[in-house]
Amino acid sequence: MPENDSYKNVIQSDIQRISPEDFEENVCDLLYLNETMGGKKPLIKDIIDAFLIQVPEELMVLNEAIFIEDYAVIKNIAHTMKSSVSIMGISILAPILHSIEEFGAMRTNIEKIRELNNTLNIICKRVILELEKEKHYFD
Repeated sequence: MPENDSYKNVIQSDIQRISPEDFEENVCDLLYLNETMGGKKPLIKDIIDAFLIQVPEELMVLNEAIFIEDYAVIKNIAHTMKSSVSIMGISILAPILHSIEEFGAMRTNIEKIRELNNTLNIICKRVILELEKEKHYFD
């Protein structure tokens, strides 16, 4: 999915004011998933359902790790999430997760990690809303 200026503007704006409604376009691009799965709707729906369970769980673990400043968990969860968001075509999260992972690996910059995590949580809320709507096309 090509980067979109509206996404860049949202990420660069005041993080505290971002809400899922700030995105005018879809954040997910399911084309890669659709192509990879050969258009098999039941399989695509299963993957979307798994993602909708997995990501909130990963966010809870990441949020807790950031709260207690557990850099190893921060690094590992960010790394794991990169694969999940990639298959769902959520390219806007790749640089955010990459930065969180790198800061976690360096065991530094917890305030920046918190800012990035705030953005991550907000975008993931949008993703969940989108996928809840989109998954019905794969019934």
